Amino acid sequence: MRKISITLSALGTAVVLGVAGTTAQADAAPQTKPAGATEKIQNTQVHAWTGANVHSEPNSYSEVISSVANGYTYDAICWTYGELITFHGVTSNKWVLLDRTWPSSNGYVTAIALSGDSTGGVPNAC
Repeated sequence: MRKISITLSALGTAVVLGVAGTTAQADAAPQTKPAGATEKIQNTQVHAWTGANVHSEPNSYSEVISSVANGYTYDAICWTYGELITFHGVTSNKWVLLDRTWPSSNGYVTAIALSGDSTGGVPNAC
């Protein structure tokens, strides 16, 4: 189908007309996702209110791979359940997976060390 676009200057609107008895169509058809497609979950910015170690697993006895520092913001991927710990007088078994490519790989920090709710403000469960 050949389309003709006419802009009405008073209205600033484009009109698309079909030629030779065809039906008029808009140029931009709505896009749909393929079946089974999933969206990438966006990282959440978290804020550490105290310093804490970042571990390779969601527990205090796994390898310490990094740390978070009071007052700094980090990218978090998701939260999960892990070891039940008491830290600064608060007890929790929720750990946040941080998106850390430097100085080490991704790792887990207790949600207690992060500002916000019981998951450090991270909405996505791992």
